[in-house]
Amino acid sequence: MDIATKLELIKSEPLEEVITEPDLRALLETNSRPKHYIGLEISGMPHIGHILVAGKKINDLNKAGVQTQVLLADWHTIANNKLGGDWERIIEASKFYRELFNEVCPSTKVVLGSDLYKDNDDYWKLVVQIARRTTIARATRTLIIQGRGEKDTIHVSQYLYPMMQAADISALDVDIPHAGMDQRRVHVLAKEVFEDLKMKKIVPIHHHLLPSLLEPPKINESAQKEEIVAAMKMSKSKPGSAIPILADQKEVNSILKTAWCPEGVAEENPVLQLCKYIILPTSGELKVERDSKYGGDVSYSSYRQLESDFAGRKLHPADLKNSVSNALFSIMKPVAQKFEHKKAEILELFKQ
Repeated sequence: MDIATKLELIKSEPLEEVITEPDLRALLETNSRPKHYIGLEISGMPHIGHILVAGKKINDLNKAGVQTQVLLADWHTIANNKLGGDWERIIEASKFYRELFNEVCPSTKVVLGSDLYKDNDDYWKLVVQIARRTTIARATRTLIIQGRGEKDTIHVSQYLYPMMQAADISALDVDIPHAGMDQRRVHVLAKEVFEDLKMKKIVPIHHHLLPSLLEPPKINESAQKEEIVAAMKMSKSKPGSAIPILADQKEVNSILKTAWCPEGVAEENPVLQLCKYIILPTSGELKVERDSKYGGDVSYSSYRQLESDFAGRKLHPADLKNSVSNALFSIMKPVAQKFEHKKAEILELFKQ
């Protein structure tokens, strides 16, 4: 595969940013098998953004010849006060995450954080070196951007999080660190510190985050892009905001029925974004079934046409939601079926 084709694959949606494209091209020109990683906190039931959106980009990278890795960040989970800080529960949950990624991204290596750090003095030395070069103010900004509370509610353990996240890149010998747009500040921090320490040059990439299915919050006009993304992203901790990856058809229908989708409003419409970032890239089309008096059945293979028809009120929100629900569940179904025999046990594991 030539460099241009590799670049096209890596930069395809849902990718939103490369820091920087010339650096990525130079990397691909000098390294036919660069290393990638994306880290996931074991903080609850994964939703479609974690698995279907991030999973697509991981598979794109694999096709481009990149060695992909998923880090299951168990220590980070404790540092961030998730799953009650219960180590045994976190380890059990990580087993489910591993199975999920083995199913959706079969060519990807899955690494457990606690295995990576075991007897690894160099890792902890680097954590301290990064901390020495990071002010409290900068660390606080990375935490708040990533949805970890206001300044006065951040625990000391949470300040370890961005230092560990940056050190993970080195511990895994990564060339291409990957995350959602909300985590770009940590990658920028890592890039700067690595340059200061004369370490390997990295090329961070960031994918689009699905927005919450709830009505968008009011955003301060002075907010930066990362703050906006973090405030609007799909969240598994807010009922109705996200679609859990193991949801059945009834649950998918129920969540989408109440999703924010005003007639004629295409901008920031989360239901349309499900079409743009999951359904059309995966299935190639969205089939809308409706009564002949409302225009009859129609099929969309172009997102631009779909958005145009919705904005022009040629497609009603109810018809869009019904079609998206059916199309989305058909994509989710093979994954859900894989875990159907132990779904109750998994749901209990993530019960708040």
